[in-house]
Amino acid sequence: MRRFLGYYRQFEELSPDEVSRQFRQRRDEQRAQGLTETPPLDLNTPAWHEPPHPEIVNAATFALRRAVNAYPEAGAGVLAEALAARHGVEPSQVAAGHGAGELLRAACQALLAGAGSGGEVAVAWPGWGPLPRLVHEAGGRPVPVPLGRGGGADIDALAAAAGPATRAVVLCSPNDPTGGTVDADDVRRLAAALPPGTWILLDAALADFEAPERDLAPLTRELDRLLVFRSFSKAHAMAGFRAGYAIGPEGEGELLGRLGPTLGVSAPAQAGMTWAVAYGERYLPRRRELATREREHLAAVLAGTDLAFPPGTGPLLWLSSASLSGPELSAGLAARRIFVTPGASWGDERHVRLALRGPAATDRLASALEDLLDEG
Repeated sequence: MRRFLGYYRQFEELSPDEVSRQFRQRRDEQRAQGLTETPPLDLNTPAWHEPPHPEIVNAATFALRRAVNAYPEAGAGVLAEALAARHGVEPSQVAAGHGAGELLRAACQALLAGAGSGGEVAVAWPGWGPLPRLVHEAGGRPVPVPLGRGGGADIDALAAAAGPATRAVVLCSPNDPTGGTVDADDVRRLAAALPPGTWILLDAALADFEAPERDLAPLTRELDRLLVFRSFSKAHAMAGFRAGYAIGPEGEGELLGRLGPTLGVSAPAQAGMTWAVAYGERYLPRRRELATREREHLAAVLAGTDLAFPPGTGPLLWLSSASLSGPELSAGLAARRIFVTPGASWGDERHVRLALRGPAATDRLASALEDLLDEG
């Protein structure tokens, strides 16, 4: 009570205008102090930074309310038909699952089953971070194969790395972390150069950032050892749904059946994916354009400095500096509350991976990088 009396006594000799002025001054000081606290900028995650289209959420919510106490549709028939129509394949060539990563895990386990410790998987590297672990967990040995100069898979090097013990080769296009890509002729050339029975596992989780005509999934109609993995976590902004699918050759129903979850994909995820497939062109072009524009924006700002990243597709950049190491880059950015993924996660001490956001985030990143160079 004494504390409160002392607080109010200070205003006894002041006019109402003076009291009001002191309160306003104190409020302005508090606001100014709050503005000096820089909010964090997380450029770690490759998931899209915006929420999914609201109709995706509506479709998922309706499906959940209608069947919260029921098992989802086995085989995801409606979804499989929509996905097959999107890629020009048959529904029997599609397997829905809990994201491209889980489907890749299942594929490694299926293809390495019975191979013992001698089974090898050639991996275009650096690639999607968990790939070597998935191969190890499946009982195989990952064989890293360096990327080409443009940041995409080196087709000739992958073919040369494949030997009698190679069960599969894995490559990402667009590549995580570099953004490098391969085209249909590259995949055909790789398939022709591999030993008989060797599978190609194509991680196309970022493929929605490419033009639709560059879709590699239709190659499964002509190549009999190709699995293509797609995700809704990236351009569709549905990471929380854990939603993805694999597309394989006709006649491989048994293998595809081993990729999906035992009891299927949840009804909300199926509904959300089905809506996204049907109406994705409402929002995907804008997100493709934004990723391209911000990639070009940052490249233009960094031109003439010793900072660089490979040309590529999508929002992920593999950034390096001639004067600063990867740990120095990540630590310097973290000191400015900008958080990126150190290249050490891929065994690389020269690079960091970052995910582009909107123009304001790119400007803030560019300014921080320029400051780091000035300090160096």
